[in-house]
Parts: sequence; structure tokens; C-alpha cells
Amino acid sequence: MKEETVILITGCSTGIGRELCKSLSEKGYTVVATARNVESIKDLPVSLKLSLDVTQKESIANAIDKVLSRFEKIDILVNNAGFSARGALEEIGLNVAKSMFDVNVFGIINMIQAVIPEMRKRNSGKIINVGSISGKFAQPINGIYCASKYAVEALSDSLRLELCNNNIQTTVIEPGPIKTNFFKTLVNNSKDVLTNQKSYYSRFYESDSKYRDKQKLTDPKVAAKAISDIILKKRLNSRYKVAVPFLYSMITHFPDSLKEYIMRKR
Repeated sequence: MKEETVILITGCSTGIGRELCKSLSEKGYTVVATARNVESIKDLPVSLKLSLDVTQKESIANAIDKVLSRFEKIDILVNNAGFSARGALEEIGLNVAKSMFDVNVFGIINMIQAVIPEMRKRNSGKIINVGSISGKFAQPINGIYCASKYAVEALSDSLRLELCNNNIQTTVIEPGPIKTNFFKTLVNNSKDVLTNQKSYYSRFYESDSKYRDKQKLTDPKVAAKAISDIILKKRLNSRYKVAVPFLYSMITHFPDSLKEYIMRKR
């Protein structure tokens, strides 16, 4: 029965996480929506809404305890929480860089360490790590975010090997650019760096801003529908591209020299 499948999703306040909650709930699954500020998800039509900060183990433990007390299991974990900030490696603040890794990488590790023991007890489960197409090729002034998403790729591959005897599947979702608050938050997180006219990299920042203004973005509902269809498959592939523009998809197969040539031209 669908209602017996418990799906825990992180980062549900906006974007893909929010739409994914709606899509899965509409299909009749038991969805646990989480966000740092639970007020931001109070209107979501889900089975349970919880406050959860993926960088805080106590917050994670409290949330997991509530899920298990209510439903006695977690069938699918969707590690969706993440954020980005732009800036050349020479200029980006280390605290910003560390925060990105705390959420995008260590947040996933925290959730994995909390949930896997429960899945192993039942010898069943799925772990869905939401990465990015930026985890497949690097871009200028986006190095820290790309690095964090490269890490998600490696974590997912290692986890799949480690859990192969426990019937716990792992995959990584690689979304392209989605029409959410992601880019607005990105700009807010990077404002001081991106607007510095005296920066040696100002031409990169200006070019990136113009590129983002004209960039075609996918409706998050469309992306969420595709992701929900993927995670409900009986057998998962190692990775899936979602809403990735044709050029981006092609770049992932190009040799390094050609990738860098295209990025320089961009």
C-alpha cells in the first residue's frame, strides 16, 4: 500500500523539496516534510511536518525519533537540503564556503548516519541524494558549490557499494537549472562579492549575472514530478539527470580541454 511507504524529505521550504512533497502526497504516499523553520511548510499537504536542521545532530535525532514514534520506519530518505553562493576562489569567504559544505555535504552525511541503522533493521530502504549537474563539470566563480556537488556524487557511489548487501539502494539526482528561489538566495548570499566593481573578477561576475538573467529555467513542478517518478522505481540506477539542458548534458561527456573551452567562452 502506498500509505505504508514513509518518505522523509529535507529542505522542503521552497523549490524542488516543496514540490516533491506535494507530488508524492498526491500519489498517496506518507510524506514527512522538514525544514529549519517549520512555519515555512505549515501549508504543505503532508502526513507530518517537522523542524530539522541537517547541520545539527540533535535536531536530526529529534526529528528521526518523532518519525519512528509515529510511523515506526523510514522507507525513503531524500537528501534535498542545499544552497549556493558565488565567488571566485580567491575572494569567496571561507565561512560561506564552510557553510555550503556543512549543508550540502556534511548535512547529507549526518542524515545518512541517522537513518541507515533504521533501514538496516528492516533490510530495506532507498537514499536519494539531490546533487546537481554542477557536480559533473566545474564553472568559473562557482567552484565551491561545484566541489560540494562533486562530493555528493562520490558519497553516493561509496554508499551504494557499502550497502549492497543490505538491500538499501542509493542514487544521486542531477538537476539542471530550476525556476525556484535558489538563484535569488545565491545572489543574496554572494552580494558583497558579486557587486565589487574593484574586483579582478568583476567581468566574470557581470557575465555570470547576464547569463543567469537569460537562462531558461525548468518549472519546479515538472522537475519534482520527474524526481518522484524516479525515486518510486523498483530498482534505481546510480544517477539520473533531471531538467538538464541539452548542451549541459553533452558537456558532461566532453574531454576536459573542450569543457574548459566552452566555460571560458561562456
